[in-house]
Amino acid sequence: MRIFFQTLLEKRFLRLFLIGAVSGALSVFAFAPFYFWPAAAASIVGFSWLITQSQSHKEASWFGFSVGLGYFGAGISWIFVSVVNYGQVGLILSLLITFAFIALLAAFHALAGYVCSRVFTLIPKLSKALIISLGLLSTEYLRSHIFTGFPWLLAGYGMEKSPLFELSPIGGIWLLTFACLLSFSLPVFLFKKTKSQCLKESISIIMVISLWVSGTTLTLNNVQWVTPKDTIKTTLVQGNLKQEEKWLTEQAAKSLTYYQEMTLENLDSDLVVWPETAITYLYHQVVNHLKPFDETLRNSDTTLITGVPYYNQEKDRYHNSIWAMGEGFGLYFKQRLVPFGEYIPFADYVGKLLDLFGMPMSMFSAGEPNQPVLQAREWGVATFICYEIVYPELVRSLAKDSDFLITVSNDGWFGHSIGPIQHLQIAQFRAKETGRYVVRSTNTGISAIIDYQGAITAQAPQFVRTTLTAPVITTVGTTPYVQYGNLVVITLIFLMILLQGIPLLIKPSHT
Repeated sequence: MRIFFQTLLEKRFLRLFLIGAVSGALSVFAFAPFYFWPAAAASIVGFSWLITQSQSHKEASWFGFSVGLGYFGAGISWIFVSVVNYGQVGLILSLLITFAFIALLAAFHALAGYVCSRVFTLIPKLSKALIISLGLLSTEYLRSHIFTGFPWLLAGYGMEKSPLFELSPIGGIWLLTFACLLSFSLPVFLFKKTKSQCLKESISIIMVISLWVSGTTLTLNNVQWVTPKDTIKTTLVQGNLKQEEKWLTEQAAKSLTYYQEMTLENLDSDLVVWPETAITYLYHQVVNHLKPFDETLRNSDTTLITGVPYYNQEKDRYHNSIWAMGEGFGLYFKQRLVPFGEYIPFADYVGKLLDLFGMPMSMFSAGEPNQPVLQAREWGVATFICYEIVYPELVRSLAKDSDFLITVSNDGWFGHSIGPIQHLQIAQFRAKETGRYVVRSTNTGISAIIDYQGAITAQAPQFVRTTLTAPVITTVGTTPYVQYGNLVVITLIFLMILLQGIPLLIKPSHT
């Protein structure tokens, strides 16, 4: 065995491929639950260095793939938990499906490697750190949008404990991701300390220093982008129903009774929130049954917001939805569905073959865009169902008309893995970006209240049937990100490219 590994490491390509995979895997420590933000450098430095070692564009693509394989293999291996436990496909096929998904995501790193290598050749005088940053940023953006997208483990999420986190209200997660990519790719290209090399990277150096100084200054001065207003007493009910029992017919009434009883014990709260599909009956099956309960809520001036499946009889469509009742009103239909979990891509062609979860949630339809926010008494509430909270542009569009945000989820699919913890961290970024409290109610945890600075103020333990009561504070005003979106990061990139063009017009000097 030792001879085998020694022989393996003597092979240049395999040795570099392994270095890429390890460097990618190490970056998982930058994200929750580890929060060691310098670890984000591992995958970026590894990717940047390997591109410089590539002897062809094809090899650069393979090295990019290796980094992505380690990055996503370590970072989202929790997908396996849901597939093996609820996919009904067996252990071996579950492993193959998980690997296929990881490889698909790693392919975006492969594309970035190919593109960066090509641009290195086409424009040799352009800052290589900028090329790496834009190459990875572009493919990450593509990954976040194609086939509804999977914007998970964006590099910027690893910056929560760093000074760059304070840039979130200015440019959102994409500014943080660009700052992270530029910061950690730059050192790779500064080892060759020639005059021409320093000139090529000078704009990138200035930008990196400016971003970190800005983040540090904002941190030290505790800059506030929004103003606190009303305080809302809020109770989250965490039912902790086992995933394999959640959709059983005999559990529906018992579960609904528990949620009602816990709510009746907390009628002194202004707002009560139940998790995603806390009600497993269809909306039209339960709405009349809950009228007396709804009246009780109104009499106590309490708003209840809950997840419930909805069936549109006219269009023959099912929706994963959120319903406001009591002293509130409105229905929200989930817009961003989970592929293979809530809908089957190309279902007309593959039918039940790709219905991995085999649950009554796999035939949902997406809700229309531009839905109005829900009302909880006099407050506007932007609501998001599970996976939707990972889409910064979607959250931004609804946050404009809201006083605070609610996300309901069911992370029971992923057991004791790090997936639910990463999900909570992403919700913290949405709070920081928008300057709005985020109320996160989940079935098995982690239910939490997140303030407008992105800090968790109250949290319930996982896998415990419990309630969590804590204040939620509404805010007025908007952050620059809510007002301008990605305009800030686009402007910075355009400015860097423009300034990079000036040295390209200057006759190169000999070094």
